[in-house]
Amino acid sequence: MDFSRRINSAALDIHDAAPLRPFATFREGCLQRVRELIPFDSAIWGSGVQEPMLIFGIAAVDFSPERLVEYGVRWQAHDLLRSAVARRPGEALRNEDIQPLDAHYESEIYQAFCGPGGMEHALGVTAIDPVTQVGELVYLFRADRRAVFRDDERDALELLMPHLAAAWRHRLLWQVARGGEAGGRAPPPLPDGHAVVDGLGQVHASDAAFGLRMQVVFAGWVGPLLPPPLRALAAGTDDRTDVRGQGFRLHRGDDRHVLTFADGAADLPLSPAELRVAIAFARGLTAAEAAASLRVSRATARNQLAAVYAKLGVHSKLELARRLDEAGV
Repeated sequence: MDFSRRINSAALDIHDAAPLRPFATFREGCLQRVRELIPFDSAIWGSGVQEPMLIFGIAAVDFSPERLVEYGVRWQAHDLLRSAVARRPGEALRNEDIQPLDAHYESEIYQAFCGPGGMEHALGVTAIDPVTQVGELVYLFRADRRAVFRDDERDALELLMPHLAAAWRHRLLWQVARGGEAGGRAPPPLPDGHAVVDGLGQVHASDAAFGLRMQVVFAGWVGPLLPPPLRALAAGTDDRTDVRGQGFRLHRGDDRHVLTFADGAADLPLSPAELRVAIAFARGLTAAEAAASLRVSRATARNQLAAVYAKLGVHSKLELARRLDEAGV
């Protein structure tokens, strides 16, 4: 299998693991899958916010907790590679991409921390949402000075990072929906614009549309802390609030919740596929025409329409059209 196909295979495996791998070790397991593609001796994956520094969690593979503490207390501010990947989200970088290796080997952080810790070579990348400010950082290390990270390995990590971040968001969603480990119910279908938040109103992860839609309602907002009305929602017991004409809904979990925009379509108890066939049918297409338009089989379209009628409690195309219109769809 060529390298590009191996990258695609790793990406698929990472996504497939979201509903299956235990929450507590999810990131470590994903790093082990990355290791099959890009061999490393140790690795860390941190979730949080760059400024002000706020760490939601750190996963490590063959990297001791003591060294993590030492790094955070003593060396983080001196780490040029970390600063570079934080400034350039989505771009995978090695030490030699930002300074000559000779200069790195002469630095205090290398001589006192990296070298003695078996970190001769490092490869890092971040995925940071520009509005919520929440991001993920992955660092891979090699102990053999001769084993540099190749250009294709750097490119591979760059390609995998969006999949790692998305899979982690999905795993958080599964955790909220299930309130437990592997097995159980799947998360409900979510509209564009959703985030995983805690009881204090901190955003832990979100899809790309969340921050953009938030700035429409709250001009100039940047995270990770939600605006006061939504912090109050997260801290209270209600599951919905309206702010400036926009509804918000909170799907509560144990220590994390899912915040969504309560649009008309989101208020309907339909899956995305059911909503699509409902709209096509209500706009005048026959079931067969709707199936052809949506590129599904006639049997699938009929089954979806039957589910739509049952869920919405309607009995005719006219009633369906009226219900969708009332929901603003």
